[in-house]
Amino acid sequence: MRTSDVPSTERDAELILGRASKAEFSKEYDLAFRTYIRSAEAFLHLSRSRDVADKKKIEWKGKASKALERAELIKKLVDASRSSNTTPYQSSPSNIHLTPIPINHFSQQEQFYVLKKGNQINELSFPPWEDPVKQSLDSSVFRDPEGQPVLSPEQQRVSSVWRRVISDTSTTTESRPSHRISPQEVLQHIITDCSFCASISVCLEHSRRFGSRLAESALQHATDASCLNGRYDIRMLFNGSWRRVLIDDQLPCHPVHGTLMCMSILPSPSTDMKNGPTNETLWPSLLEKSYMKLMGGYDFPGSNSSIDLHALIGWIPEYIDLKRSGFEREKNWERIQTGFSNGHCMVTLGTGRNSQVSWRDVELLPSHSYAVIDIHEDAEERSCTILDSWVRSEDDHVQPSRVLQIPWSEVLNTFDGVYLSWDPNIWDQPLTFHGMWNRTTSREDNTMQLQLEFKNIEKQDQDVWVLLTRHVADTRRTSDFVAVQVGIEELVYVKETLYDDQQSLSSGGTYTNSTQILSQVKLPGSQSAGAICVSASYEGDAREVGFTISVYGKGPLKLSWIEKEIQPSYTQRLSASFFSKNAGGNCTYPSFMDNPQYRLTVHKGNARSEKAKTTLTLQGGKDMPMNVAVVWSQGDRISLLSDKDIVASSGAYSYGLARITKLLTPGEYTIVASTFEPQYIGPFILKVDCSHPVDLKPIPQEGAGMYSKIVRGSWEGLSAAGAPSFKRYADNPVFLLELASSSQVLIRLQLIHHSSAVALNVTCYPSVANNLATSLGQNRAITSSGAYDDAISGVVTPKVTIGPGRYYIVPSTYSPRLEAPFKLIVHSSVSQVQVSLLDMVMS
Repeated sequence: MRTSDVPSTERDAELILGRASKAEFSKEYDLAFRTYIRSAEAFLHLSRSRDVADKKKIEWKGKASKALERAELIKKLVDASRSSNTTPYQSSPSNIHLTPIPINHFSQQEQFYVLKKGNQINELSFPPWEDPVKQSLDSSVFRDPEGQPVLSPEQQRVSSVWRRVISDTSTTTESRPSHRISPQEVLQHIITDCSFCASISVCLEHSRRFGSRLAESALQHATDASCLNGRYDIRMLFNGSWRRVLIDDQLPCHPVHGTLMCMSILPSPSTDMKNGPTNETLWPSLLEKSYMKLMGGYDFPGSNSSIDLHALIGWIPEYIDLKRSGFEREKNWERIQTGFSNGHCMVTLGTGRNSQVSWRDVELLPSHSYAVIDIHEDAEERSCTILDSWVRSEDDHVQPSRVLQIPWSEVLNTFDGVYLSWDPNIWDQPLTFHGMWNRTTSREDNTMQLQLEFKNIEKQDQDVWVLLTRHVADTRRTSDFVAVQVGIEELVYVKETLYDDQQSLSSGGTYTNSTQILSQVKLPGSQSAGAICVSASYEGDAREVGFTISVYGKGPLKLSWIEKEIQPSYTQRLSASFFSKNAGGNCTYPSFMDNPQYRLTVHKGNARSEKAKTTLTLQGGKDMPMNVAVVWSQGDRISLLSDKDIVASSGAYSYGLARITKLLTPGEYTIVASTFEPQYIGPFILKVDCSHPVDLKPIPQEGAGMYSKIVRGSWEGLSAAGAPSFKRYADNPVFLLELASSSQVLIRLQLIHHSSAVALNVTCYPSVANNLATSLGQNRAITSSGAYDDAISGVVTPKVTIGPGRYYIVPSTYSPRLEAPFKLIVHSSVSQVQVSLLDMVMS
């Protein structure tokens, strides 16, 4: 629905809602369904109005939500009636069909629907922060009606009890903490909450250095009145929206000593603890409790600090794997040190799963988060000041957090990962989209593709960050994987229609079961305008999964969503599989020629000179690194890939998804689908969307429909005789081919261990008087692979028909004295074929 089509007054919206209710009462369910949807759109449109009281906006959003609930109920009832032959409300015809509603994923209704689905987390509801709050007039101490978060094994081991440890005399009406806590005062009591403790610690250090009070900001949103009776409303960013997490002020305590059994603050001599802890020292414990409630309890399976900080303060998470081969030591130090020093970046470190983790003589915990509270560089050394908040008790005396000064070079050897959190305020071009993956039998439905238009006004290189956040309904699930790919495309206009022509792709596409993944792409200054294509993919068994894509740009770069999706006029789709015989790997493998190949025919459109916008999408499993290429080959099968023949490629191999968008001249092309290495096997889908009519047909593999024999041999010693010009051609290994009847024959020669320096040839000669020298001397070859060639796939003869009889096959290298093993693959159209080494026959 266009904005201009949406009713602009409350009266119009109410009329639509009334018509929907009347249609439902009259059992006109198709009309009711469509009208409820339109009603929701109308109220959502009104809720975005300016110069309207917040109370009114909340009311309109509530009516939109109710309209959507009625539409959902009708859909569920109709679906149930069709599957069980019963009727909704026991009175409507069981064959009723609801008219599909065209989905505009950018509509207020769709965005609202995704965020509304995200309310439900671990069977509890966490509504958006702006939703109305039910204020209670009860002056008694507040107790959370949803109960307390589940305790961790460590807490259960000491039989922790829930107590209201803050005294009434210490409670103030000021919800904003004023006592400045140092990071060294943070004490961690639970192993799995290390990431949140590290998050609080780096926020405290940021507050000390810049006066930011970042972590405290979540607590500032608790209303003064609710604080007085023990109620706290905490604001956290989760599932694409700032949400309300309601808690009371009870905390887990030791049953005997009464000490806190959760994150706490080291008692300070300057703090008056006579009447018990105060707001000023308990707020970190309350923040932790609210996050534990959101995550399903204190026994939650762990997280990382960048994800926790995203929920707590909304900073952008980035993970750097210190063990990956492409890690750039100098580049990353420079950006981390610069970001930390100017307050734009907070840093934590993570150890790996190895149980024996230590730095020098200091033992560290495995799979543990450590806060970085300082980064230092001088002429002699680069170092990080790292905080270890894990509680160590000696004679019931709690020790303060341990501070470690570790050189950067030793950080890289000790830890597995760096977790960065970046201030979103350094980006002045943020965009957000909320979407939904709907799991069906089709794998392609688990990828959503979006486009942004960019204008690079000053024509300088510009960074764009794309953050994919998977929405979570159950924090215990570990079987959901997501990936994001970002491509840069050039916009062109053909007959006033916006098309795009892909130029390059960013790295990315690796699947992760983390809830968030960040992709960074650099827009070249040479490209003043174009499009960014974002592909968000999901793999898992959940039926419906929400997600949020946040895009960050800054400076003179202008970004905007391309909301109008241009539907392709023609689509072709094939399902197939990589298996042991056709998974050939990338083009550095001799078996690349075995990969699935397809003949793509792009027909002429209405205008003969018009090019066709063509998008190829190859989708497979999350663990399959894939590539798809378009090649000039008149639709014939290719055996090697050369740069001059490539029309377009999806770029670096990416997991689960490879995509090309290209303007193609009408004609015939060869499509090659491949995985990075031959051992990757599994099903895939190849889809072609085109503005012109297209045909997509599989190209049979070499020798398809023929009988095949593979024989092996080697050039060694005197048999490494080389080409005929070296006068010892007959000394090469010779194979006897015996045919009982006429047959088509195709022969390929390949090195078993490829070397690009070895040029090959294979030639077949008729047997003259059963004499090898005479047969080769007459130089009357029946078929030959042609000039010597060092192609990685080897060489092959054309398919020829020859009569029954005996023939000699001579494989050779161009240069003599090149020793190497090889194999001959002889394809024939008849089964009565014998291929054997001539020496064996003669003996």
